[in-house]
Amino acid sequence: MSEKRWTVRGSRTVFKDRWVHLRAEDCVTPQGVTLSPFYLLDYPEWVHVAAFDAEDRLLLVRQYRHAAGAMSLELPGGVMDPHETDPLETAARELREETGFAAETLTHIARLSPNPSSHTNGLHLVLAENIRRVGDLSLDEGEELTVEPTPWRDALDMALAGEMINAQQVGLVVMALRRTGKI
Repeated sequence: MSEKRWTVRGSRTVFKDRWVHLRAEDCVTPQGVTLSPFYLLDYPEWVHVAAFDAEDRLLLVRQYRHAAGAMSLELPGGVMDPHETDPLETAARELREETGFAAETLTHIARLSPNPSSHTNGLHLVLAENIRRVGDLSLDEGEELTVEPTPWRDALDMALAGEMINAQQVGLVVMALRRTGKI
């Protein structure tokens, strides 16, 4: 199998608004196969926070996800704003906005791809330790969520039982628990 990248012969925006940027590229594989158009979704970087409180509970948020038509239990997080370049800065902001908590220590665990076949952005996992409540939630327009501090063993059981419907979140929870030495 070749590790050589595809050659891009052209790229154009198909659609762009505040939510989605869809590009079509004209690509040629190392074997000479033309893939045109090959669609890519450009999103800002995403940041998710694994925050543990003094009782060793993982802070989860429950919110409605329209594409699934269901409530989703997830780690707090969101997109890096255009002026943000540091995932730790975004993690601190998202943790504060979505949970009302701040962390004494933030550690970047990993940058992953949400979907390497079509998404160009990264997803950052940040560990938040020694958290404390600092205020009320400050949600974006259209956001409605509840904070659910969950014993980490219960969070792991829910993730592995399919109670977390966002596949990315399952992996992120496992990674955070492994990083902290809990599993």
